[in-house]
Amino acid sequence: MTRNLNSNGTFYRISGIKSSVTLVFIHGLGLNKNMWVNQIVDLEKENKILCYDLYGHGQSKIADDQPSLTLFTEQLYSVLYDLRLSKVILIGFSLGGMIARHFTQKYGSLVSGLVILNSPHKRTKIAQDAVYRRYLQVCNNGPSSTVDEAIKRWFTPSFELNNKKKINLVRSWVLANDPNIYCKNYKVLLEGVEEITDLPGSIKCPTLIITSEGDFGNGPQMSRNISAEISGSKVIILPKLKHMALFEDPKKVNKYLRDFIWKICLGNK
Repeated sequence: MTRNLNSNGTFYRISGIKSSVTLVFIHGLGLNKNMWVNQIVDLEKENKILCYDLYGHGQSKIADDQPSLTLFTEQLYSVLYDLRLSKVILIGFSLGGMIARHFTQKYGSLVSGLVILNSPHKRTKIAQDAVYRRYLQVCNNGPSSTVDEAIKRWFTPSFELNNKKKINLVRSWVLANDPNIYCKNYKVLLEGVEEITDLPGSIKCPTLIITSEGDFGNGPQMSRNISAEISGSKVIILPKLKHMALFEDPKKVNKYLRDFIWKICLGNK
């Protein structure tokens, strides 16, 4: 495993085996590359893996420019360019799923496959207003003002009750965010969806879309709407789980990831 800081101030980690295709994991808002620990441990035995911190998250620098999907897309392109990676499978969660779509729309020739996890399509007015209220909370009072509510949206009650250590780890990731930067990054989640929707045919690679039955902010209908704009894409709905299914039930999520990576993208039977 190697840990490095690239030329644009992005902290990244590479692990796994030598492979012609690299799995690239893109984390969600307010989190960091460590959220993928359960996927990396499972998948690195058979794949080369790159995970990294978005600007203003984890150990990466604060961006010089205003955060946007374009900025995050160019950040990823810079990392791939520096590492000379020209064949990747993007796996993005929530905001990371938005970035993965935006990147694929612009640099599709680099992307062999795309996995979108618990990520939004266009929201209803009620849903958009709810995100806007959280955005204002964050801007006025910092990440601590919304983290408890977030935990309840992200995990089932039984998991929250019986996994205090894991819950506190996720909570610590959110609370580690600089309040001013978190507000700016949150705005990308609030407004960025409009940039990547209503563009049918802009993504041509094999695509897997996964969400959870109980993810009310990024739920089943949103995933179906994303799929409707990506020809040949497949939708998986995970029952009885919420937003962070990949952390709560990694075995279930990883099975779908592994099947997609090998059977669809790499042609293994």
